[in-house]
Amino acid sequence: MSIPVNAVNLKSRIDRREHIFNQFVSKPEFRLKIVNAIEHKHGAYGLWLTVKQIVEMEANKGSEFFIFCEDDHEFTEHYSYKLLCDCIEQARALNADMLSGGYSWFGNAVQISDNLFWADKFNGMQFTVIFRKFYQSILDADFGENVVTDIHLSGITTNKFVIYPFISVQKEFGYSDVTSSNEKEGYVDGIFKSSME
Repeated sequence: MSIPVNAVNLKSRIDRREHIFNQFVSKPEFRLKIVNAIEHKHGAYGLWLTVKQIVEMEANKGSEFFIFCEDDHEFTEHYSYKLLCDCIEQARALNADMLSGGYSWFGNAVQISDNLFWADKFNGMQFTVIFRKFYQSILDADFGENVVTDIHLSGITTNKFVIYPFISVQKEFGYSDVTSSNEKEGYVDGIFKSSME
């Protein structure tokens, strides 16, 4: 099975495009498509519009699920195709809307199996499986220009899970087009480290 991956990238961010390409180049289990992000004066709103565009495209293709990926996604040493497939199947059996490869922050969590946790809310969508049953909810959502995509999406479903140990973190680039706090050196690495403990 070849898993569709839609990785969002601003055209001007060549360093990030090279990074995300290199994450997948040696992984034939994925079909990577780099999607040009919709540019907007509020970067987070541009990201939200891009998410909706991708979901609409996947809905029109009849995809059962796809992976939404941000261009700062980085696989951890815990990634394996078998682990990902096992967790996708477990999540589908649990009627999941989303399955994350790793969170930078989450609220309450409950262990479901050895490698699968449920969480009530989260931050971090750099590697997220989105299932077809959730497509219409995303397309119908209107959060306005002040949207924070991951937090707002986590608020419209209770059916969200995360793989643990994390198979994905965010690479720190020293700048962010969406979240200004991510520009502080060491911040991104620190929140993922804290989230994994």
